[in-house]
Amino acid sequence: MGSIVRGWRNVFRNKTRSIMVIVVLAVSVGVTITMVQVSRDIRANLQILTSDYMTLIEVRKAGATGMGVGVAALPEQFFERANALDGIISVEKYLFQRLRNPDNGNMISLLVGVGPGAAPRLALHGELNNPRVITGRGLTPEDAGRAVAVVGQGYANSLGLSVGDQFTLAAANAIVEDRRSNQAAIKDVTVTVIGLFESGFSFGDNQLLMPLDVVQTFADQPGSISHIYVRAKTAQGVADLEENLWNVFNGEADVISGKYLAAKWGETLRGLETQSLIAAGIAAAAGALVVLLIMVLVTHERTREIGTMKAIGGTNYDVGLQFAAEAFGIATVGGVLGAVFFLGAGSRVANIVLGVAGSSNLAPATAMGGQTPGKGLVFNFELSLPLISAVVALVMLMALVGSITSVIRAVRLRPVDAMRMAG
Repeated sequence: MGSIVRGWRNVFRNKTRSIMVIVVLAVSVGVTITMVQVSRDIRANLQILTSDYMTLIEVRKAGATGMGVGVAALPEQFFERANALDGIISVEKYLFQRLRNPDNGNMISLLVGVGPGAAPRLALHGELNNPRVITGRGLTPEDAGRAVAVVGQGYANSLGLSVGDQFTLAAANAIVEDRRSNQAAIKDVTVTVIGLFESGFSFGDNQLLMPLDVVQTFADQPGSISHIYVRAKTAQGVADLEENLWNVFNGEADVISGKYLAAKWGETLRGLETQSLIAAGIAAAAGALVVLLIMVLVTHERTREIGTMKAIGGTNYDVGLQFAAEAFGIATVGGVLGAVFFLGAGSRVANIVLGVAGSSNLAPATAMGGQTPGKGLVFNFELSLPLISAVVALVMLMALVGSITSVIRAVRLRPVDAMRMAG
């Protein structure tokens, strides 16, 4: 017991050096557990993504390319046709409208009319469709007929908008395409911001979500929709449902299965998961190496002390236990501070790592729009029992690896050799 106490006391024997080592070790532990947690969350997100997109089918006007925006809209009766089919859970309807800068004709944003009870969806280049409300609230069925919007943070930042602010959608400052009438038919609409969202890609953050009927009125397209999303009851039933949709629309609409997007994003997320685990392994190895090097240095500095301990009756067990306890003490303090680092900076570290890793893992169809994969996913940066257990195991491993060399050297050192080397 005395050897353990002496070992723990020696942790701060050289205060300056110990503090530097512990800070480096804390960062190593913090990064390690952050990336382990990220890999676990990516796996969970992948399961959700697979189950979500594997049963989803998109219907849009025949011949539409890219995002399916810029062609004539579908009659709203198409929604009723899809809704009458067997094997479905839900059918959601949307109207996507481009908004362009009248000065140069460049597209600056996109207006998304969301049907009552439909999920928030964006016009995509193949990115992960997961707009998350970060301030305020999302749309509800009760918002039908109200000029309210959940605004992407990119659009909000460009106009300086916050929740509760109002802005005007007008023909004078935006050209609405894909309409049947001329520009004069567009009526000004004063819109209230009820929420802000982030999507994880720059084009998505320049879109606005509004009630479908309000967008139809504003764009002078009453009773029109541009996209329908059909949810099948089972993944096995998607193929039959696709065939039925093709037959129902008889060439007037294209039917696109979400399984292709799920496959692309599955490839991307599995790559991110692998790189997260590699980053965790590198950080853990760096921490173990720090403990190893400092303990080798400590053992060398205390050669005379080791000889003295053995000369006055100290056993190999006592000497080895003291140095092992010191290594475990350093690792434990570093582990505690590493957990604090995880809680305080884990999300920022994850965003940096995922931003770098994502650029090399994005499948070709998802590499557009300034995509940042991590922002489209849900992560949990809170300590849990499994994560605490992982921290304890990591600290024990670092201490064990870091103390082996110093303990073996201290045990093998004979008193007479220690005195000679120290002199």
